[in-house]
Amino acid sequence: MIYDSVVIGRGLIGSSAAKYISRFQKNVALIGPDEETAFKEGIVFASHYDQARIQSIVGKNEIFTLLNQQSANEYSALEEESGTRFHSKEGCLIVNPAATDSYQNEYKELAKKIDVKYKVFDNVDSIKSFNSDFDFPGSASGFFEAAPAGTINPRLLIKARSEVFKKNGGEIFNNIVNGVSFEKGVIKISCIDNKIFYAKKVLLAPGAFTNFSNLVKRKLLLKLKSETTIWVKVNAQEAERLSSLPPLLYKIDEPEIQDIYLVRPIKYPDGNYYLKMGANIPTDFYFKNLEEIQNWFLKDKSVDNITVLLNALKSILPRLLIEETFEKKCIVTYTKHGQPYIGALENNGLYIAGGGNGYGAMCSEALGKIAAIFLLENKFPPGFSEKDFIPVFEE
Repeated sequence: MIYDSVVIGRGLIGSSAAKYISRFQKNVALIGPDEETAFKEGIVFASHYDQARIQSIVGKNEIFTLLNQQSANEYSALEEESGTRFHSKEGCLIVNPAATDSYQNEYKELAKKIDVKYKVFDNVDSIKSFNSDFDFPGSASGFFEAAPAGTINPRLLIKARSEVFKKNGGEIFNNIVNGVSFEKGVIKISCIDNKIFYAKKVLLAPGAFTNFSNLVKRKLLLKLKSETTIWVKVNAQEAERLSSLPPLLYKIDEPEIQDIYLVRPIKYPDGNYYLKMGANIPTDFYFKNLEEIQNWFLKDKSVDNITVLLNALKSILPRLLIEETFEKKCIVTYTKHGQPYIGALENNGLYIAGGGNGYGAMCSEALGKIAAIFLLENKFPPGFSEKDFIPVFEE
């Protein structure tokens, strides 16, 4: 069988793109390992195996802001179509611990352009009156971004898209791809279990693993960074006490920690409640090869990342009742120009969609749609252009 299109990568961007492609083509496949297979095989991993990610609207620039808004605006329809709820609309608190800086002016300008509703907190007392659980420095100020800002459940978001994809006739395969080549005018997709697929067009969406496993001839210019999140187990009473805690983006910039993100305790599949916090810390590093990534996810316990994260968490939520803490490892994919890569890799039907630059989860719905439109129609939708997402290759 020769598929009209195959999407490689069942993560946040790949699942979105496959869903949109399947609306217009009936012969579409989505290939990639599920969570259990990924950890069992130990070859490729992902950071979306999680129950909570922050959904804000105003991003670091106009492109990301538009991507976030368009993504959030699609959620209600996707939840209705799939029967899966993955989006909560509790808003998002954005705090700067220092005095007013250029970020706050940029935020207001971006919010005004697309009519984002928000509340301004000019000082730390106004933040405390909004939510007294947080503790910030006396110089702090910030914003509260209204719905549809809030949180998304990545696992359930992917599940919702997969359900719609299958309803549209798409096929999902739990395989790990280890080669893409060209054979007799079609694209040949090889897997580690020797299964072979053929397609007229292929969209690569394997995230941090794009340059590995013989997927591309010319490597893309990507920087792959380690990131650690701290997970704090709390009891049901503490989770209830903090149930109104909004997701937090804390624009801290200190030598030991930068850019904290935090999500209130929520119930996970194991029946326990966990609060999650992540940040950039000095022990983060950039991977040079696939082996380093695999060692990071499976073996590396040489660096204590919990201490600095836990200290920061305790300073923000000093009254938090902690039962247990542990870390979870993630990987962030950065592109040359700071925007995702979406475009053609060859003039023979091979395309790329990836590089969230740390923001991919909250805008993956729009990124997948843009990638699908480009694959199907060789153009970008209104509001975006080729230069916004042009792939950049290694020299």
